[in-house]
Amino acid sequence: MAGQNDTQLDRIEGLLSQVLDRLSRMEERQNAQSAQLESQRAQLTEHSQRLRDIELQHAVSVATTKQEGKRLLGRWGAMFSIFLVILGAIGSLISKAVLELIKGAS
Repeated sequence: MAGQNDTQLDRIEGLLSQVLDRLSRMEERQNAQSAQLESQRAQLTEHSQRLRDIELQHAVSVATTKQEGKRLLGRWGAMFSIFLVILGAIGSLISKAVLELIKGAS
């Protein structure tokens, strides 16, 4: 009977040893996964900050482009107005010259 108890105790100790080994491996995997998770979390935070910076730069770029576009449209509008004034003056001179030619021919 004592031999059977020793054998059972040996089996129980062997099983406990296996369970402890498995728990140790699970703990090691958990620690490794935790380290990976922390690394990925740090990368995510870095990417998030980069994305915010890029979004801000894009917003500034869009606003600047709109302002420059409005400025350019204003400049083109002013140039077109000047062109129309010059064209009107040329038309007026041509019409006076034609009228003078018509009066001179009559």
